[in-house]
Parts: sequence; structure tokens; C-alpha cells
Amino acid sequence: MHEQDAPIRLPALRRAEQRPERILYVARAGFGALPSGSGTILVFMMPQLLSLGFLVWAIWWPYPASMHAFVRAILCSIVLAGAVVTVAAMLIRRNRGFISAVVQAPFISITVTDRRMLWTVPWEKQPLIEIGRRRMLRGVLGSVDRRGRGNAAVELVAGDPAADIDGHIHFDRLPQVARFVGAIESW
Repeated sequence: MHEQDAPIRLPALRRAEQRPERILYVARAGFGALPSGSGTILVFMMPQLLSLGFLVWAIWWPYPASMHAFVRAILCSIVLAGAVVTVAAMLIRRNRGFISAVVQAPFISITVTDRRMLWTVPWEKQPLIEIGRRRMLRGVLGSVDRRGRGNAAVELVAGDPAADIDGHIHFDRLPQVARFVGAIESW
């Protein structure tokens, strides 16, 4: 059973638009939806994690033989853990929106119907974003790999608040990207 064949429960439309919607495209980019720099960030985090591991090893090796050494190892571990938690809390507090977007990215499903485009996550009833058909002008196909994953953009009406400076919303590494653009263009 393909992902697009699975039954999808769309959030309700306004009462005036109660005729059934026709689903044209459904996809979840998965880990391909992560921002391009995510791998680089992980690579730069590895030395930090290795340093922390080395410090924990240095604190506890050899295993403390006396009660004084044991208490000192526990206190050093608490100070080290406190420093790590403090730095992590500062980074999370300053970048809360970005971090939540990166954590949610692999779970976001993009659904294109005959009336709107939705970004949804499985654990929320309401869509994260919903853009009506009237706000979208056309789809633009970008580069596509041999498996059909690729980049696309949707051009929105002038002045739309969801658009970037060029009036587009960009999608990276979407599965079956040609079907996505075709669904946008079929309106």
C-alpha cells in the first residue's frame, strides 16, 4: 500500500465548503526534510561529545578507591552535567522555533487537495500551515534525482505572508516531486 493510498483524515473545511475534497498528492519527506546543514552540525557536535565522554572517563577512571575520591568524582560529574545542561538550555531557549522545526520536519506530511495545500503532523488535529488554492499561482519543478526526489517551489500571489522575498515557498527533497508540481498545476 502506497503512502498516497492510505486513508487521510483532513481537517474540516468551513461549512460553506462541505463537498468532499479530492486528494491529489500526499508525501512525507522524512529525513530528507531536514535542513541541509543538519549533517554539518552533527559533525561539529561529535568532538564536543567525545570531549564530554573523555571528561567523564577521566573523572571515573580508575574507579574511586576511597570515600573522599568517590565524593569528588560525584561532585565533578554534577558540575560537568550542570555545565552541559546550562549550555543546552541557553541554545534551546534562543533557538526554540528552529529546534522545534528541525525535530518536526521528518514527520510533516504535505497534502495537496483540489482546494488547498496542508502541512500536518500526526500528533496534531489542526494543520501547521494551510494555504488555499486562491493564494497559489503555479508550481515550479527544480532538480530531480533518479528516484523522483527533488526540489520544487510554489509561487504565491503577490504580498502573501507565507511567501519568501521572491513570492515562493520552496520544498527540498520531496518524494515524487513531479507529481507534487502536477497536483499544483492541475488546478
